[in-house]
Amino acid sequence: MKKKSNLSFLLEVSGKEKIKLYIAAIFSVISSLLGIAPYIFMYNIILEIFKTSVDYEKIKSMAIIVGVIVVARMVIFLASGVFSHVAAYTILYELRMKAINHISKLNMGFFTGHTIGEIKKTINEDVEKLENFIAHQIPDLASAVITPIVVITYLLYLNWKLALVLCIPIVLGFILQMSMFRGMEGMSNQYHALLKKLNATIIQYINGMNVMKAFNLSAKSFKNYKDTTKEYADYWIEMTMAYSPKYAIFLVLIDSGLLFMIPIGGIMLLNQTINVSTYIIFLILSSNFLISFKQLLEFGAQFSLLLEGAGKVREILKKEQQVKGNRRLNEKIKGKIEFNNITFKYDKEEVIKNLSLTIEPNSIVALVGPSGSGKTTLGQLVGRFWDVKEGSITIDGINIKEIKMEDLMDNVSFVFQNVFMLHDTIAENIKMGSNKSTEEIIEASKKAQIHDFIMSLPNGYDTLLGEEGIKLSGGEKQRISIARAILKDSPIIILDEVTSYSDVENESKIQQALRTLLRGKTAIIIAHRLYTIKNADKIVVLNEGEIVEQGTHDFLMNKKGLYRHLWDLYDYEVLEVERGA
Repeated sequence: MKKKSNLSFLLEVSGKEKIKLYIAAIFSVISSLLGIAPYIFMYNIILEIFKTSVDYEKIKSMAIIVGVIVVARMVIFLASGVFSHVAAYTILYELRMKAINHISKLNMGFFTGHTIGEIKKTINEDVEKLENFIAHQIPDLASAVITPIVVITYLLYLNWKLALVLCIPIVLGFILQMSMFRGMEGMSNQYHALLKKLNATIIQYINGMNVMKAFNLSAKSFKNYKDTTKEYADYWIEMTMAYSPKYAIFLVLIDSGLLFMIPIGGIMLLNQTINVSTYIIFLILSSNFLISFKQLLEFGAQFSLLLEGAGKVREILKKEQQVKGNRRLNEKIKGKIEFNNITFKYDKEEVIKNLSLTIEPNSIVALVGPSGSGKTTLGQLVGRFWDVKEGSITIDGINIKEIKMEDLMDNVSFVFQNVFMLHDTIAENIKMGSNKSTEEIIEASKKAQIHDFIMSLPNGYDTLLGEEGIKLSGGEKQRISIARAILKDSPIIILDEVTSYSDVENESKIQQALRTLLRGKTAIIIAHRLYTIKNADKIVVLNEGEIVEQGTHDFLMNKKGLYRHLWDLYDYEVLEVERGA
């Protein structure tokens, strides 16, 4: 049922291209039937030659017809290929775009549960494999079904007893292939799982190349990469050892038509049960029949593996999209954020537990707590990176699920711990697709304390970043990220560990930039460096997804609870670092 539904899904997404596939299949069948015609005319020519009075004009006419048929078959075969390939590449494009568009509407939870290698494999490799299936095997399947039927029908008409001889290798081959199919689904699933793992490992190795170099680790000494590659190679060795003997016997059986036809047909010829012309046409058409039948059986062997790619895309398209809101926020929002009894899970792991919190407009609220306490998750829930299943989050009293996503994103800015940079100019990295002027970009950069650094570069704001350009330090990336947020000028700001990767000089500049960014804004700051949030209007202490304390720095220090404990640990770590220095 799964394979059938994958095929149905593929035909469903093919849309208007189905007509091209039908035409390609019809042309392929006609081409195959025309390929049989010369043999039939050859049979009739032989009959004519064995007559006492040979009609050479008739033989000449049949030879001309054979020539026309060969040319026509070639043209129709090419036409079938054109239609099938145009349909195939259009379907692959539509399938990829459908998957990518769908992925863009999923929440971030999808990307935490799927590696880059897995998504790349599905969108690129799994879909690409369908090209062979659509462009070649669908037309070939049509001809592989029709051609053997026509041939065997004709041979049964000539001599049904001799025609049944051809069933011997077919029955034996079919039995052998059925034994090969046992366990094929498990092997197919294992193949896709291993390829997904290999892709993810390769990407991990490439991304961590600088660290590998620093520790003098080659591809062979990087255990994860080495083990995954070996596991993948072992799979193919195991697959080859398991299936190659049976497949070799299968090929011999399917090509052994003459092994049965020559002796049995020869005996029938000697016994005058058949004539010479019938014997010859059986010898010729038996090979043609079995080749077509072999294509049909091979198609069955590859069917599951090929359609697995469609199944992977189908799984993505089954993922529930975020519900889009249609309410607009006021142009001048106050920025009051309320978490109302929210509970949130990553799959089955409960991260936030029945939490309620109010963040007043134009106030700075810091979220602190041990690692894994849910503080980053809480900040990202405001931007609908995930959706809560229980409770609600509101901005100015409006449930964020009801707000248009464009409005929500326009009014909330994020400065992440890990800053994403485009392989583009610094100016484009700051404006991020907006229509802001150069003057506005420069003004935002000055406020973010990054302008002087940019102007020290050879091409200033036109300097390229990434593979073909310069590389930035963590602190420089953070200041560019802050410049983005200043330029965007959203009333709500979410800051996630923005000073984590910065040195003393960069941190001082980042703190100056943040003071400019947060002026008159509603801000949520997620921090490990506790001294950076001493002056927050409210500090919320989280532990295991629950609020255990909240208040000002002085209030929480006097309370001597978890916050005081974290602060004492932080002071101890700083002291140890200073002693070590």
